[in-house]
Amino acid sequence: MRRQPDPDDRGQAFTLEGIISAIIVLTALLYALQAVVITPTTGGTVDQGVRTELQRQADDVLSLAGGDDDGQLSELTRNWSQSRRTFYGAVNPNIGFGNQRLPGELGTLLNGTFDSRDRQYNVVMRYLPKDESKGIQQTAIASRGTPSDSSVSATYRVTLYDNMTLTSPTAGSAELWQYDTCPAVNGEDCPDSESYQSGYYPVPNAVDGAVYNVVEIRVIVW
Repeated sequence: MRRQPDPDDRGQAFTLEGIISAIIVLTALLYALQAVVITPTTGGTVDQGVRTELQRQADDVLSLAGGDDDGQLSELTRNWSQSRRTFYGAVNPNIGFGNQRLPGELGTLLNGTFDSRDRQYNVVMRYLPKDESKGIQQTAIASRGTPSDSSVSATYRVTLYDNMTLTSPTAGSAELWQYDTCPAVNGEDCPDSESYQSGYYPVPNAVDGAVYNVVEIRVIVW
């Protein structure tokens, strides 16, 4: 005689099927999560979409902080302490401002755009040498580390003129052409340099006429 199905057996079967289904779903979710490419929010390798966005933001920061030749970025390039041989208020000549906030509008924009999102960046000042054979020279404005392979950079150029002056509180009224660009005191180790009494400023008078030099501000973000 055929036994009728026990309702308890049917319930147990349904329960077992539910457990097996749940395990299958959880396993699928686990594999899906492992396969997701997660873009880091701090320094490191980033995908192309993020790099494009960082590039746009870096360009915007420099454009907003730029302006004409007498604007914020021009003032930053001349914010120099002759005695300390670095930017006024900076940590030291090797790292410039380092992790400190940069002065002026550029510092505000960098802080709001990158610092607040735990992005790292370096800022350098590049300029023409007096001797073309030496190639482009540069001075650190803010060195915060070694950029990753996926870093992006943005640049903005300003023109300096002979009759401009330094903008730091410790600078006098001397015009740029009056500064010594030799890093040695009184030019002792630079026999070909013109040793002036106004102090040291690294950007040389490399262009004939009223133009002093063309300086490029470069921001590298990663």
